Amino acid sequence: MKKIISFLTFILMAIFTGFIFAAVLGVNPIITVGAVIGLGAIPMPFLSGAIMFNWASLTWADGTKNMGGLKTIGYFIAVDDCTTIPTLPGSPATAEEEVTLEGDFDVGDNNFFKLYSTQETSEVMDENQGDLDGQSFIHKAEIFYPGTSAEALAFAAAVNNSNMIFIFEESTGQRRVIGSEAFPAKCKPSFTTGKATADRKGMTMEITSYGYTPAPLYTGKIKLADETIS
Repeated sequence: MKKIISFLTFILMAIFTGFIFAAVLGVNPIITVGAVIGLGAIPMPFLSGAIMFNWASLTWADGTKNMGGLKTIGYFIAVDDCTTIPTLPGSPATAEEEVTLEGDFDVGDNNFFKLYSTQETSEVMDENQGDLDGQSFIHKAEIFYPGTSAEALAFAAAVNNSNMIFIFEESTGQRRVIGSEAFPAKCKPSFTTGKATADRKGMTMEITSYGYTPAPLYTGKIKLADETIS
């Protein structure tokens, strides 16, 4: 539908521009309109989603729920286990589409795995990087998994140099994705047994990736071994 709208917009602008050229040059409008359409030379930035941003007002309603933190269950999968990794749309029509992945993760016969984190120990952060006119974002997450079980140690060994995708859910239900086909997520796991019996014992994961937007939103399906979350 967006492509059809863009095409119709192009035709209308071609006709408009062609008539202007025809008036200036004193020729038949059919000639100038045909030339413009043939060249595809309408310098209108709104025809390209990469040029024109869908601005939206940033307002705040009284009573808006805005609890911080992440839910205790996230999800992960290796990039190599994905058949298709969704990307941001090429021609977003709304501000929401600017930062929302298009489509679902297709993982074939593989599946995402759950990743538990201790409540109020984990967060997703988006940090700006780069010089003026060359800025982008670093997507970061810090996750704490309690304990030093064999499964946790094995996860750390496997994820240490792997290309990954992580999905974390904010307390509001918004899902954020760290990692993409272009910039897979990298994870640096570290463990501590603690010194005192009251110390926190477990694995801290520092997860990073990169993008032109903050860590994007995902509204698609998450296929697990025993269920699919819609």
